[in-house]
Parts: sequence; C-alpha cells; structure tokens
Amino acid sequence: VGSAVLGDRPQVHLAGFMGSGKSTVGRLVARRLLWNFLDLDGVIERHEGRSVSRIFEESGARHFRDAERHVLRQVVLKPATVVALGGGTLINPESQALCRERAAVVWLRCPLEVLEKRLHDTAARRPLWGDREALQARFDERLAGYESAEFCVDADAPPDQVAECVVKLLGAEAPDDQ
Repeated sequence: VGSAVLGDRPQVHLAGFMGSGKSTVGRLVARRLLWNFLDLDGVIERHEGRSVSRIFEESGARHFRDAERHVLRQVVLKPATVVALGGGTLINPESQALCRERAAVVWLRCPLEVLEKRLHDTAARRPLWGDREALQARFDERLAGYESAEFCVDADAPPDQVAECVVKLLGAEAPDDQ
C-alpha cells in the first residue's frame, strides 16, 4: 500500500474512547488495504490468559497498563498492520511515543452522547463503564491522549463510512483486486 502519509511507518493505529468503533473500523480498514488487523485488548487477553475485565478485577488498572505497554512493544514490530488501540493506551507517554514512531495514529472522535448510547448495550462487558458522570470523567482524563493523534476522523457515522474516511485520509491506495 503506497501512501505519502504513512511513509515508512508500517502500521495504522486507531485510537478513541470505548465504543468509538476502533475494532470494527480497524477490521474494515485492514480488509480494504489487505493488511493484518490486531485488537490490542485481544492481544493482551491472550498474553494474560484472561479477559480485560478479569485483569482489572483481579490485578488492577496498573497491572493492565503495564501489560498493555509490554504487548504494544511487540505489536509495533509487525508490518502492514492496523491496530485498534485500547481506550486508554495513549494516556501513557511511552505508549504514545511507540505509536507515533511506528504508525499513523488516527483518533476516531465521537460525541460522548453517541458513545454512551453505544456503550449502554455492552455495559456488562466493559470494566470501566459506569454512570454518566464516571464516563465523562474518564473521557476527559483520556482526551489529551486522543488529541495527540496525528489525525482525527469523526466516528459517529456507520463503520463502513468511517473506514472509508480513514483510508482516504491516509491517502492509501487499496489494491484493485479486492
């Protein structure tokens, strides 16, 4: 895939709050580019042998963030890969630097009201989901990390439209034989 935006960076990282569509859009972008796709939370779960929810419950947020950085150091070495970052990955300066060095980082920006609606149906599976006030506080805490992304795409549209915006933004030419 040729792109002046990507240059010699072998990855695209999608950042955003839980519910912004990072995994869904990431799979679509990867499919369009004929690249690999990785969900960072999924890689962490395989590494730890337990779900993200269980990691938070049993070992706490600090352990999760340490595991996240460890796994990210391995993930950034893979070529031609679209990565759905965890919702809080970019709050850590080391993780931010790793992502920026190896990838075009795209923030999937979505209004909190839309995120809240999307998250309502998945609340049981979300370890950091809480009431509206807790959600707003967590969003505010992570906002500077999201704003550090090189690019931003509004993600309140259907996933296929958001994926198309990401591909166009990157100036990536998808192979013709899809």
